[in-house]
Amino acid sequence: MENVGFITRRTSENAIHLSDYLLSLATRRSFCPVSSATLPAGGRSSFVSVSTQQYIARKLRNGRQDDPKAVQEYLRSIEIDMSLSGVRKLLKRMGFKPRRKIKTNFISKKNKPLRLAWAKKHQHLTVDQWRQWMFSDETRPYQTEPHVKGDGGSVLFWGCITANDPGYGTTVMDGSVDSTVYVDILQTSLLDTLEYYDMNCNVIRFQQDNATPHTSGITQDWFSANAQSPDLNPIEYVWYQLKRRLNTYPTRPTTKEELEARITSEWYKLTKNDCLKYIDSMPACIKAVIRSGGGPTRF
Repeated sequence: MENVGFITRRTSENAIHLSDYLLSLATRRSFCPVSSATLPAGGRSSFVSVSTQQYIARKLRNGRQDDPKAVQEYLRSIEIDMSLSGVRKLLKRMGFKPRRKIKTNFISKKNKPLRLAWAKKHQHLTVDQWRQWMFSDETRPYQTEPHVKGDGGSVLFWGCITANDPGYGTTVMDGSVDSTVYVDILQTSLLDTLEYYDMNCNVIRFQQDNATPHTSGITQDWFSANAQSPDLNPIEYVWYQLKRRLNTYPTRPTTKEELEARITSEWYKLTKNDCLKYIDSMPACIKAVIRSGGGPTRF
């Protein structure tokens, strides 16, 4: 008895008189395996051709597209609607693995060669030699609770770190730091720090950034040697820790005086180990800057 439900090639020829060519074509379409990369990956049915996948791969490798969201937007621009989870599965099948983005600071075209030159100049310093340096900078935490629409108040805080501990800090309650104010800070907080830790001002190296008050004539007259560095200052990591600690308070301060008290309290909680962790990273930081040609690094 002929099997009902399965039509052989010869039976179908006799029944409906199909040509060999059409039967072969139908057989190939029915039983040809489909690549998993061309299957839709969630959302409405979609088809991503090999050429489109190759285009996406090029864009990911050259940085024009940098995450699944960008790929999803591109696919939508060519009328392929795919869910974000589907895009991730597609990228996985294409051989891409998810990685956390590394945030870096923007380095201007002008500052890039300056960073590289400064790094090369100091590339042979040892950890012990870096511990003879003092690093300073200012930060402006915006933390007070606004009483009207806006960002609330802020104060400017100057501080420095050494291999012994954090140095004395100075809070500027109103306005900004000009050259006169900055020299006054150096004559008080900086010299007091040197005296407290019994540090020889003729031996210690002082580092600050290239902000205008730091490079003015009146400021440079105060120093016997150039103290600038192009955005290579480990105290930036200390500011990050300081602001994290300020953000742990359950409520925001309502006055600048309250904000100043919190900053001062958290600043003097920093330890010698906190300072050394960042100062001792300078040799690795210098090497990374040289490798990047003066560009951004993970430091």
